[in-house]
Amino acid sequence: MNPPSILVPHTLTWPDYVALAIYFALNLAIGWWCARRRRAGGSFFLGDGKVLWWAAGISFFATGASSISFMALPAKTFQSDWLAFGSGPAQSLAGIVVGLIFVGLLRRLNLTTIFDYLERRFSRKVRLLGAGLAVLLKICGRMSVVMLLPALALATVTGLNVYLSIILMGTVTTIYAMEGGFEAVVWTDVLQVGVMLGGVSTAIWFMAHGVPGGLGGIINTGTAMGKFHMVDWSLDISTPTVWVFIGMFFGSIFTQVADQPLMQRALATADAREAKRTVILGTLLGLPSTIIFFFVGTALAVFYQAHPERLSAALPNDAIFPYFIVNELPHGMVGLIIAGLFAAAMGALSSALNATAAIIVTDFSSFFRVATDDAQRLRQARWTTLVAGGLATIMAALIASLHVVSLWDQYLKLLALIGGGFPGVFALGLLTRRANAPGVMIGALTSIVVTWWVQNYTHTSVFLHAAVAIATCVVVGYGMSLFFGRAVAREALRGLTIWDLASAPTKRN
Repeated sequence: MNPPSILVPHTLTWPDYVALAIYFALNLAIGWWCARRRRAGGSFFLGDGKVLWWAAGISFFATGASSISFMALPAKTFQSDWLAFGSGPAQSLAGIVVGLIFVGLLRRLNLTTIFDYLERRFSRKVRLLGAGLAVLLKICGRMSVVMLLPALALATVTGLNVYLSIILMGTVTTIYAMEGGFEAVVWTDVLQVGVMLGGVSTAIWFMAHGVPGGLGGIINTGTAMGKFHMVDWSLDISTPTVWVFIGMFFGSIFTQVADQPLMQRALATADAREAKRTVILGTLLGLPSTIIFFFVGTALAVFYQAHPERLSAALPNDAIFPYFIVNELPHGMVGLIIAGLFAAAMGALSSALNATAAIIVTDFSSFFRVATDDAQRLRQARWTTLVAGGLATIMAALIASLHVVSLWDQYLKLLALIGGGFPGVFALGLLTRRANAPGVMIGALTSIVVTWWVQNYTHTSVFLHAAVAIATCVVVGYGMSLFFGRAVAREALRGLTIWDLASAPTKRN
């Protein structure tokens, strides 16, 4: 029997809608509970610094995972093999380095946003440049991609136009982020992770029971198909080789340090010790989840090799996993796993929106009418969240019109181009005493130009783009700092570099 040539969406039934309703009701209940708690401006962004470290750690993992892991990673290994798997260990090892070496220093500074560090270390202009690039990256990169993936899933499930799906997702999530605040985002992430991983495990169980030999059959057949090929020692930097991922490891250290949504979890804990625990827990959760999502793609390839008549030839990009969920799982279970997919996206999106609002309201506060009380500060945060959500929704629709082959690759390119070099500024600030404001700004801007050239005129692997950007920023930034001469007085660097650690205030500003 030949595969169908047209993708026919399946409609959810009442058990699916019940599962969706229950799950979203739990999310709304968490938001309502947190909204009733006292929320000054700082608590909207940091939960008053009282977020439990283990909850913040799970939220750290959820922020880095989201619908990108749920859909793009299985699609990647369904289409090819595990050569891209090295990105998981590279980022996990980088996260451990961040947790052990840098997070304690940053947490003791009692920051609201990570870019506050740049003003203390360099100047306000450096802070504003970094914050501006971060906002652009969140709106044009992460938030739009995270929003688009569930929209594709919704279109696959119901046949709803993908652009209308994006508008629905963006609108609902923006409203939720406006009302929930940081504390609600964290506890929703905890719920979301449980549902997401439970749903993925259930889907793997159904895949295993749908192929000869079960789980062992998936491993044996996948091996025979070459699906588990994951290590390449060649010197070709145009493909995902071991050397590329070594470069990615070094780049990921400061990419994570410079990421406000990730560091916001550490900054919201009670002290430096709990901040370290938060980052390390979130990092350790990332590696097994990467294995699970990569395995899902291989299991899907084996399943549809055994049942080719069940696979549509018109399947949209990155939609293979939700297609399996809708067509192969029993009703009720479909609704629960789709709820987990949407919750994964909404959790990551609301986190990015909250972080974006924190950056704009805190780092660009001089451009606003000065808030005289907490109520005005809260209104600023909510209005900023609304505008950022609207812009991200528009960007998601634009990316949908491009019909990219892999949204994951597209996201990695945007990450490297828009903000890839600026983590080098954090590297220069934390690791050197000689770096100064003019030098690092030249280095950051140069990295954008170099990264654009690498992306458009070379075949360098997408996994290495961020490392190239950071290395460019570090080399050019340090060289220009020497050119501009005068070193910063050591007394002014106390507590700001790993060489000048000193006691920092323990009371939050």
